[in-house]
Amino acid sequence: MRKLILFFCLFILVFSVQGQKNPAFKALKKTYGKEALNVFKQAYGGLELLYYAYEHGIQIIQNNGGKSMDQYPKAPQTEIVHFTDLGVKIEGYTQYFQGQVPNQLIAVKSLYQLELEFNAKKH
Repeated sequence: MRKLILFFCLFILVFSVQGQKNPAFKALKKTYGKEALNVFKQAYGGLELLYYAYEHGIQIIQNNGGKSMDQYPKAPQTEIVHFTDLGVKIEGYTQYFQGQVPNQLIAVKSLYQLELEFNAKKH
């Protein structure tokens, strides 16, 4: 009987921990893969920076000057909320995509820019 109660408590504990995982983890795992996430975790002491990037990594830029945007790839879908929607990883440089709305660029912020923002929010 004791073993059954212990097993039941352990079962509940495991599922409660799983439920507390950041909802971004699934999308990040799909984009990065498990091994790359582990490397990132070792390099940055965790995934908090990537979680921040998931929520704040996209910036919409209006091309009010009417410059040609043909050199930028087109976004693969209409609604882009997170950088993972574009199927890209955060890089050391800003990445640009043509939005579905005319004269609109979608910028995926660089790792450096996101680190600055993240560190400023922490303090």
